[in-house]
Amino acid sequence: MKKWWLVLGAGLGLALLQQQLLLRRPPRLLAIEAIAPGRNSGALSIRFSRLMDGESLRRGLQLKPQVAHQLLGNGNNYTLLIEAKGPIKQPFELQLKGKDIRGVQFKQSRWLWELRPTLLAARPVVGGDQIQRWHDNSWQPLSPVRGLIQSFLPLGNGRGVAVVNNLKAMDSQVWVLMLSAQGTPLREKQINKNPLIFAALSSDNKGDLLVQSSNAKEPGSRVELSRFEAADLQQPQRLAVEASGPIQLVPQGHQLVVPQLDGLSLQSLPPLPAKKELLPGSRDLSSFCPQPGRALLVRHWPDYRRSLELLEPGKAPKQIWLGSEALLATACAGGGERIWLLLLSGIRKPLLELIELNKHGKLMHRLPLTGRELDPGSKLHYDSTRQVLLLLLKRQISDYQKSLPAQVHLIEVNNYLMKAIPGAATHTGWLPSRQLQHLNNQHPRK
Repeated sequence: MKKWWLVLGAGLGLALLQQQLLLRRPPRLLAIEAIAPGRNSGALSIRFSRLMDGESLRRGLQLKPQVAHQLLGNGNNYTLLIEAKGPIKQPFELQLKGKDIRGVQFKQSRWLWELRPTLLAARPVVGGDQIQRWHDNSWQPLSPVRGLIQSFLPLGNGRGVAVVNNLKAMDSQVWVLMLSAQGTPLREKQINKNPLIFAALSSDNKGDLLVQSSNAKEPGSRVELSRFEAADLQQPQRLAVEASGPIQLVPQGHQLVVPQLDGLSLQSLPPLPAKKELLPGSRDLSSFCPQPGRALLVRHWPDYRRSLELLEPGKAPKQIWLGSEALLATACAGGGERIWLLLLSGIRKPLLELIELNKHGKLMHRLPLTGRELDPGSKLHYDSTRQVLLLLLKRQISDYQKSLPAQVHLIEVNNYLMKAIPGAATHTGWLPSRQLQHLNNQHPRK
């Protein structure tokens, strides 16, 4: 009996010793990853193993080069927001330092953080088109060549690119090229089973992919959602949604903007309870703003004029522009503080213009793009880190001249200088960055 007491006492003593060792263990960094920044230039989600002293973390946090920032949160979950006033021209060196609520010091952790997204384009090569990235002042191939590229879309979490390839008439395929944090190819997967007549793509900040398509074997259109889980896209799930035009995933996830004959509807997705809100009128969704809940809508009037409306949570759509020009594309910064429109006017001598408005509709700048035209289907893409607009332009030609290929153009929104990237392109877009390079010995999950 005495031996049993000795064994139990030894076990209890060992358990108490382990408990004390665990209690004295320094806090660790469990996870750090880039997230959608909203109205800011960049954002990181940071999670610790212990409840942390927030003030000590804020005092110990350093950014090189220095820039305005906020560290929000408490407990063991924090969010770092970058509030840069000017363009970001290089990666940041980030230092995390502080202590937990017990006063135990957190071992310093250093990171190299690249906020700036990567410029991607579909470019013509031998045998069709290829997805390439602009890196170190040159185009670098990413994808195989599978005929022409009808469209492509970077996933909203930066982990891949969805591509609609057209091999021949009535035979399109949707492929997803998965990418590393550094933007290099990892693997490919095909989304569709049957040849498609057409396919439209949409993605949200979580990386979910919505494919709206039709094929010769089924009547009508098909809407399928592939959710991003466990570092990959899952098998598509068919949605019972009917639409009169392209459906868009809301950037924050779990909702769809669905065009219908009687207006635009906002519909929820599981796991949210089923809900549908209708905005009546002849409207199209033009673009989302970075700040959640804000979007730009184009309204069509009976006299063939168009207006641009800013949609904000809990408010009726606010008209900020009305005109007879063709409204080709839009983009906005933050919650709509700066809004850009591409307008086309004139018949014999068409004139393409880029105008900037504030959220009250006041004209802030007008840039005539004389001698240029927008490539059909091109959109305006805004990068809040570089503070530039991205679009595809080509030179205007007379009827007897051979059509010239489009080029990627960057327009700096603080001085409206324009730069052309060398080489032809058929589609373009930004791949969100998730590049975080560790600079010391801790290795949290990214």
